[in-house]
Amino acid sequence: MHGIVHKSLKEYVIERTGDDIWDTVIERSAIEPKLYLPVSYYDDGEIDAVLETLTGIATQNRQAIERDFGRSLAPRLLSTFSAHLRRDWDLTELLDSFEDVYEDVDVATEEATLPELTCTRNGDYAVVSYETHRNQQYCGLAHGILEGIISAYDTEATVTKTACVDHGADACRFRIDLE
Repeated sequence: MHGIVHKSLKEYVIERTGDDIWDTVIERSAIEPKLYLPVSYYDDGEIDAVLETLTGIATQNRQAIERDFGRSLAPRLLSTFSAHLRRDWDLTELLDSFEDVYEDVDVATEEATLPELTCTRNGDYAVVSYETHRNQQYCGLAHGILEGIISAYDTEATVTKTACVDHGADACRFRIDLE
């Protein structure tokens, strides 16, 4: 997985709990402590181990933790890949260009294997379809990233999960209602 995700997860945990808890999570996850670089790539297993350990010590379930983390990750992703976005876009223009932007990012991050994303817009709503090859689906993370993008664009919109691979669907789908 792209290093920005690993680095951001570490920052997310430290911001909410402190360095001591991060050290405990790493120890319990049996991960070798390291400095995560945003331009490097790391094993997905580390993200899974950290999320499982957090789930074990937190009062939230994994989906809730992923979703909250996704909301904090979104602005970092937008910043990291800002060269692929137009500064004058609003949320609807981003959604209209979502697949082209995503394809550009996919090409630029050739070492990472990104999930499949599609976005179709129909008037005042859009449907984002998310499908991954990974062992873990990260549906909560995808949900939170979409919410974080909306927040970063300072727009009123609601994200609702309408289908999930955990419930037999072929992909996770999210409806974004533009208000």
